[in-house]
Amino acid sequence: MPVVPGTTDDGTLIEDPSVRAPLVLGKRTFREVTDIVCGYAEAPIPKIWLTAFTICSMIAALGTGMILYLIITGVGVWGLNNQVDWAWDITNFVFWIGIGHAGTLISAILCLLKQNWRTAVNRSAEAMTIFAVVCAGIFPGIHVGRVWFAWFLAPVPNSNAIWPNFRSPLLWDVFAVSTYATVSLLFWYMGMIPDLATLRDRAAARLHKGVSREFKMPMPIGDGLPLGFMPRPDSIRLFIYGVASLGWRFSS
Repeated sequence: MPVVPGTTDDGTLIEDPSVRAPLVLGKRTFREVTDIVCGYAEAPIPKIWLTAFTICSMIAALGTGMILYLIITGVGVWGLNNQVDWAWDITNFVFWIGIGHAGTLISAILCLLKQNWRTAVNRSAEAMTIFAVVCAGIFPGIHVGRVWFAWFLAPVPNSNAIWPNFRSPLLWDVFAVSTYATVSLLFWYMGMIPDLATLRDRAAARLHKGVSREFKMPMPIGDGLPLGFMPRPDSIRLFIYGVASLGWRFSS
């Protein structure tokens, strides 16, 4: 039985690595692809989006009011007087970081596996990660008690000659959130480069077009960078939180 070129003896198709598979199926033209990409930004805002945005804004306003109440009343309303169980701030911090880990893990694995359909999930997952990290970053700042002194957590000179305690889990949170937010923003931006370049071509104002170097793809090494943060999930963070308190070790 003759062997068909491009196949093995059993008929298995051999993929040619020199031929790149098409990313856009259906033989669409460049104009059709541009219309689809820009249609989401140029189309009128749907009513269901406005309804969802209104509901989320009301919930966010309620959360802002609770934070103001906390700042005025004191951090005792968080349940910090309990020496064993976790208080409300640490519980929420770990929750939001866990949400962020989920989005980054999904995006990074799909990117490393070269899944062409990942673009439909990547943007939503990374946007979820960024907002989760922002929510998590609120709690270390409020935990200091006087939020107007939250910048003391950063290792910068200040008038009181106070230097951060690098053995404090609170300072670890600051470095973890800032690093995680930077990596998440870069990973989200790399996935948005083709869409941003397409929107640039449709932009009417010169200011909205930006410069060409803003839409160039960074080095491929950035694809695997977020996976470096994956070996530190909630279980390891629980162990770190337990290094200073006997009650925390038993509760974790």
